[in-house]
Amino acid sequence: MVHAKTAAIIIVIAMLFSLVLTYSTIMSTVGRTRDDTQRALDSFITQNAVEIYSSVKNGSHATFSNEYSDRFRTLVQNELGLERTGNALYYESGNKEVIFNYNSQLTSSVRDDVLEIGTDFELVIPVSFAGNTLFDMRLPMRVQSLFVLK
Repeated sequence: MVHAKTAAIIIVIAMLFSLVLTYSTIMSTVGRTRDDTQRALDSFITQNAVEIYSSVKNGSHATFSNEYSDRFRTLVQNELGLERTGNALYYESGNKEVIFNYNSQLTSSVRDDVLEIGTDFELVIPVSFAGNTLFDMRLPMRVQSLFVLK
């Protein structure tokens, strides 16, 4: 009877440790993804700020939403080393695929010579137990960057 209680306590502790480890792994992935995407957006806006600013000031939002969004996705794909399927970018982590869904276009606005660009995307992280995927955790994310033109 004593060995059964000890075994049960060890199993419960192992399960709790597993949950904490899974949570920290997911939060690390989310933080790293947000930071990497923010860095890519900052790089993109730095390289293209004058061109984008002129485009937005001239009212060419249609060109902006398509052309620049595609260029940004390509930059994210190259900088983060992701594979592409349609609007989705992904990488394989072990036997799991972490997916970045860029379904929305880049958004822009200009106020007082400050160019603001942002994008929304969804991070899809598979949650698994004992080698089986239980569900896909979907996390909506937003990054934005400001550029002051002088």
